[in-house]
Amino acid sequence: MSKIIYDVIQRFEVENGVPRLVSTNIQVIQGGEDLMSLATSLLDKLGFYDKFDESRTSQYVGYKLKNPKKGAKRYQLVLTPRKEGLCVTISRDILKSNILYFEYFHDSNEYNEPHHSILGKIWVLPSKENIFFESMQARYPNFLEIGETTGIFILNMYEASEYYGYEISYENSISRDLKAQNVISLPEQFDINNLGSSNCYLVINDDKLFPYSWQVCITSSEVLKEFLGYFAKILMEQQ
Repeated sequence: MSKIIYDVIQRFEVENGVPRLVSTNIQVIQGGEDLMSLATSLLDKLGFYDKFDESRTSQYVGYKLKNPKKGAKRYQLVLTPRKEGLCVTISRDILKSNILYFEYFHDSNEYNEPHHSILGKIWVLPSKENIFFESMQARYPNFLEIGETTGIFILNMYEASEYYGYEISYENSISRDLKAQNVISLPEQFDINNLGSSNCYLVINDDKLFPYSWQVCITSSEVLKEFLGYFAKILMEQQ
C-alpha cells in the first residue's frame, strides 16, 4: 500500500509571544517526510530524548529542555516538513557563534549615523570547507581566507576602515574589498544563494513563527546528518 504524504500549512498570528491559529491549508506532497523520519532517528541515536521533551503538532515537531534554566522554556529545536524539504529551526543563541555573517558598511542612515546592514548569513559544512573556499575563489577572488567560516565579514572593508580609522594594510584591504575589485559595487548585487558551490553551505533565514530562532531548509539527507549532528550535540551540552 502506497504512502500518502500531506503538507499541513497553518498560519499563525503571534501576539506577546503567543501564536494563534489563523488558517489551515492541507496539500498532498512527496517531499519532507523522509527527512523528518531521518531527523528523529538521528536525534534518538544521539540520546537527544534523554534531555529534551518532544511536542508534536500538525505543523511541526518542537523540542524543549526537560530541565530548563530559569527563563529558558522556549523551543530549542523545531522540525517542519515542507514540500521542498525539511526546515530546521534552532535558537539564535546557539547558531550566532557558529555562522558567517556578510555585512555592508554605510556611512550614514536616516539619523546621519554609520551603520551596517546584514546581507546574509550562512553555515558552511565542516566537511566541505575546502570545496567552499575553492568555489568562492572562482567567483569572488580573495573574498575570504581559509578557515574563515564564522564571524562577521564586511564586504566593503576599506570604506569601513577609512571611516573608523582602522589600522589595516591598504594592500590587504584592497585585495579583500569587493567594491575595490569592481565585483560588487552595491549591496543589492550581493547574492547569498550564489556564493559558489551551493551544496557546501546553508543559508540562515529568520523564522516568523519563532522570532527568537533562525531557520535553514535542507533537501539532502547527507547535509541533514551533518547539520543536525553538529548542532544537536551543542544543544545537549547547554543543559
